[in-house]
Amino acid sequence: MVSHRVGYLGNGDRLPALAQSITTFDGTYAGVSLQGTGNAKGCTTSSTVPRPLTISGGNAKTVMGAQGDLVFQGTVSAQGVLSMKGSSGGLLTGKVDGSGNASGAVSGSLCTYTMTWRKQ
Repeated sequence: MVSHRVGYLGNGDRLPALAQSITTFDGTYAGVSLQGTGNAKGCTTSSTVPRPLTISGGNAKTVMGAQGDLVFQGTVSAQGVLSMKGSSGGLLTGKVDGSGNASGAVSGSLCTYTMTWRKQ
């Protein structure tokens, strides 16, 4: 059974608290930094900033790769926990905070890529 908590708008109308918290992080986040680390030569990146991260209604999406052909899609929870699965199977996990900062990392067998974004 799902439990719903109720919140109030300033005018006295009631809204489910869940609906309010899921959209807290909505927006476009511009890339700030991208770094690849690991023991393989291929751990370098073609750019020092990631492509934008878009969050809408609890759904998150960004693209990576030199050609922008690696799509990561997933969710951000009401607590700001970011989890996105890549089109090639990788998992990007991270955090979004209430100050407009987002960060994440994706690890493979040889490389780890860490990235940060800032809400526009």
